Amino acid sequence: MGRKMTAGLACATALLLGAGAMAAPRCARPQEVTAIQAAMIQQELMVAALTCNEVQHFNAFQTSYSAELRSSDARLETMFKRLYGGRRGEAQYHAFKTRLANHSSMRSIRDNLTYCSDARAAFDAALVPAKPSLDTFVAGVQVVEESPVNSCQLRVRVGLRDVNAVPDVVPRPNPERVANLQRQ
Repeated sequence: MGRKMTAGLACATALLLGAGAMAAPRCARPQEVTAIQAAMIQQELMVAALTCNEVQHFNAFQTSYSAELRSSDARLETMFKRLYGGRRGEAQYHAFKTRLANHSSMRSIRDNLTYCSDARAAFDAALVPAKPSLDTFVAGVQVVEESPVNSCQLRVRVGLRDVNAVPDVVPRPNPERVANLQRQ
């Protein structure tokens, strides 16, 4: 009877530990947080290229940061696959990128003047002669998009004071998020 009890306790413990691991929050690592922010900002700037006549600045941004952007995007896709598994992770990655495009377009439509002003400030900060690294640049830009996953160790600098490129960006409420909170 002692062996059966020991085996039963071992099975119960394994089930509890397994359930606890499954219930653990999905967390982005610090480098993945940067990749999320880079994707968000890149999408905002792409929409600005089209809706604010900033194609030249967007192309300069893409060219200037091309290697870092590719690396960051690969890190982002790897994060989704790590968190959700191969096929589902890839689907989540593409869904996230699509949501970013849609939300950026909606923000541009709602208040194009402010959207273009914010984008111009971001371009000015990114395209200075002593260009900051992509990580430094995205850490200094306020993002209004909701992150697809939580971060257990999120530490983000606000503003590009170290680079002296632009003043801090004042955050604005996301109208979609406010409407969703009010409905709940």
